[in-house]
Amino acid sequence: MPKAGRLILKIEGKDIPLDVYKERRSSIRISIGKKSLILRVPLVITKALLIEHVEWAKEWVRKQLIKNPNVLDHYYLAGYEDGDLVHIAEKSYVLRLKEEVRKTNSGKLVGDDILLIKLNTEMSADGKQQVITKLIRRLIALDQTPAVAERILELNDKYFQKPIKQVKLKYNTSNWGSCSSSSNINISTRLLCAPKEVQDYVFIHELAHLEELNHSPRFWKLVRDVMPDYKQKEKWLKENSHLCKI
Repeated sequence: MPKAGRLILKIEGKDIPLDVYKERRSSIRISIGKKSLILRVPLVITKALLIEHVEWAKEWVRKQLIKNPNVLDHYYLAGYEDGDLVHIAEKSYVLRLKEEVRKTNSGKLVGDDILLIKLNTEMSADGKQQVITKLIRRLIALDQTPAVAERILELNDKYFQKPIKQVKLKYNTSNWGSCSSSSNINISTRLLCAPKEVQDYVFIHELAHLEELNHSPRFWKLVRDVMPDYKQKEKWLKENSHLCKI
């Protein structure tokens, strides 16, 4: 399919790449790709109409940012600064950075929504950003664990009634969740970026493992009995995993 070119959209102070493709189609379509926004337009199109479609694309992106402020974060590297807002799981945290002469770095949640991170002044700029990101993930996991555990216990009481030893939340890129033979359930903090119904699918998936520690037909029947449209949730995770970052 012919590629008309790449444009850079300036939205909310950020440069967002937009790749335009010309195809045999009568309508336009926009989607969020891994490396850029993708705008598909008819093969034969005037310059004026293309400009009109690009303006429409800008408005579409602004609406997506209202729904999820983090939806385009994978297009640029995070550079955290003191006072930044970190949006996750329908909650906004205020980031407070403090540099000191110290041997270690630390972070804690102050009040309900302040992420206080203390940094060693002798680290490089890149090193500081890596530490900030790591500590943000850790603090959010600690803060969100009670709510996640409560929802998992609620689903368990309703559908499975199986003993659960512990629920943990931590940053993990290899899976969305896991369930051990000791009845410990682990959930990746990345899942907090997904819609609630998608989160519920992962919770139900792991709860089903309390009965079947495999992916046998019996396991999938347990999942399907609770959530008949679970495949739609799997599809969302597959297509939007690149959006789920902290």
